Amino acid sequence: MALLPLVVANIQDIQTRDNTIERRLVEPVISINPTDANFGISAVAPGRFVTSADGTKIFAEARGNPLKPAIVFIHGFGLGAMAFNEIFDDLEWLSQAYMVRYDTRGHGRSDKPTTAAAWVSQRLAEDFDAVVQSYHLIKPFVLGWSIGATHIADILSFHPPSYISGIIYDAAAPDMDSLFSIAAPGPVALVPSLIQTTNVTEFQEAYIDFINFCHPALEWNFYLACLGDGVVQPRAATQFLFTRTQNSTGLLQAGTSGALPLLAIFGANDKVVMEQPILNVIAGWQRLNVTTLPNAEHFTWISQPVLFRETVLQWITHHP
Repeated sequence: MALLPLVVANIQDIQTRDNTIERRLVEPVISINPTDANFGISAVAPGRFVTSADGTKIFAEARGNPLKPAIVFIHGFGLGAMAFNEIFDDLEWLSQAYMVRYDTRGHGRSDKPTTAAAWVSQRLAEDFDAVVQSYHLIKPFVLGWSIGATHIADILSFHPPSYISGIIYDAAAPDMDSLFSIAAPGPVALVPSLIQTTNVTEFQEAYIDFINFCHPALEWNFYLACLGDGVVQPRAATQFLFTRTQNSTGLLQAGTSGALPLLAIFGANDKVVMEQPILNVIAGWQRLNVTTLPNAEHFTWISQPVLFRETVLQWITHHP
């Protein structure tokens, strides 16, 4: 997996496979200093911090071609935006899209509040707003993976459908109300062990099992990164992540009214979520495309990188 070089300028010349030179935005490397709010993490990474309306610091990063359609990627449970590394390091993606990803609150390099007030629906919508404003995005597409897709319901609770161009569900949980009905039994059984605070071994075993459910054969360094993201999340944040509430009316009305197109991608071998229960939640969505990727796990883009990329980019081309 080739990595883009870490640079200190916002624009980098990149030689493409056909030996032409293209200019693509690359974020400067910044320091992430340990604070109580971010659970004490200390590192460096390319990206920026944006400040949400309640003061929460959200870590975000953009890569790709700013002249192409913008896609905001929202990751799933326990993992930060690093989950999308394979996409953000892919020259084909970089040439055809302007991609923005962020660690949602409680995850990765972002702050990790542990009060109920910090986990109401509006706070999560405001995190997205802060990212959109920082990168000057106009009507981006939003790709929500797994539980990260529930954030789209938050966004559409406080904005009209015209705020975004379209929705991409990737092995997605559409809303919090349906979370445990669309999830497979194996991962659901792990939740009590993931949110308890008394048995370290029980948590470790459950989180390893969860990552194995996502994909049974991840590359070792990426596998360790996935496990590491679980370590930097306080258990109180995990509890709020699973128990928070939201109103999905705006989301569902955006679909039944035909206001927003939706691409729903599933992995045929997904062991975390179930396709038909998800489709039942969004029944009546007028502008819906459904694609099931053969032999794909919950990490759909790692299982089928080319097919996943072609599916998303071709769909976006038809929904400018």
